[in-house]
Amino acid sequence: MAAPIVRRSPVHAGRVIAAEQLTPRMRRLSVQSDAMRGVKIRPAQDVEVHLREAGGRRVKRRYTIRHSRPDVGEFDLDVLLHGIGAGAAWGATAAPGDDVSFQGPRGKLELRRAPWHVLCGDESALPAIAAIAESLPEGEQSVAVIEVGAASDELPVPGDVRWVHRGTHPPGTPDLLLPACEVLTVPHGWAQFYLLGETRSMVALRALFEERDAAHDSIFVKGYWNIGRPDRVRGTTP
Repeated sequence: MAAPIVRRSPVHAGRVIAAEQLTPRMRRLSVQSDAMRGVKIRPAQDVEVHLREAGGRRVKRRYTIRHSRPDVGEFDLDVLLHGIGAGAAWGATAAPGDDVSFQGPRGKLELRRAPWHVLCGDESALPAIAAIAESLPEGEQSVAVIEVGAASDELPVPGDVRWVHRGTHPPGTPDLLLPACEVLTVPHGWAQFYLLGETRSMVALRALFEERDAAHDSIFVKGYWNIGRPDRVRGTTP
C-alpha cells in the first residue's frame, strides 16, 4: 500500500515593514508579502511564523491576523509579549526590514448569522475577538468577556465589553471568567458563542453555556495555549 500523501501549505516570504507598541505587553508587527496580494482574510485567521529558539532549533508560532490590506499584500500581527520563548523574543525585537517566513493563512472559525455573538477569552484571543466584533454585519451585536492582566492591557473592541482584570491571580484558569460569564444574559435567547484562549478554561466555559441551554453546535471553541506550554500554541499567549 502506498504511503499517504502529506499535503503541506506553502511557505511564504515576507518582511516586517512597521512595528508599533500598542500596550506595555502588546506589540503590532506589520508584514508585507507578495504572496498575500489579493488574499481575502476571514476574521480570526492566522499565519504560522517560522522562528528559531536561542539554541538554533526551528519552531513555529501562530499569530492571528488583526488587519489585512490585500491590495498591497500587507497584514498586521498583534503579538503579546510574555515569557522568554522564541515567540516572545521575536515579538519584542522584530524591526522594519527583518525577513519573515510563514505559512497560511489558516483557520476554521466561520461567522454564522445570529442576533447576538458572545465572545470570551483571555489576552491571547484579544486580536481575534476584536477582529470578529468588527466584522459583524449591521444589526448583529456582540458582548465580550475578556480576561487580561490589568487595565493597561485593554485595547479597543467594538460592542459591549466586560473586562476582567487578573491582577496577581495566575493565568490559564477559569476561576475569573466563569463568574463573569455566569451573569451574562443574552437578549432574544439565541446567540453564537466563540470561546478562545487557554484550552481547559475554554472547555469549562463551553460546559457553562451548554448548562444554560446553549446549543452545542452554536459554540466554537479554540484552544490558543495550554498551562505549562505558554509559548507553544499561539504567539499571543499570556
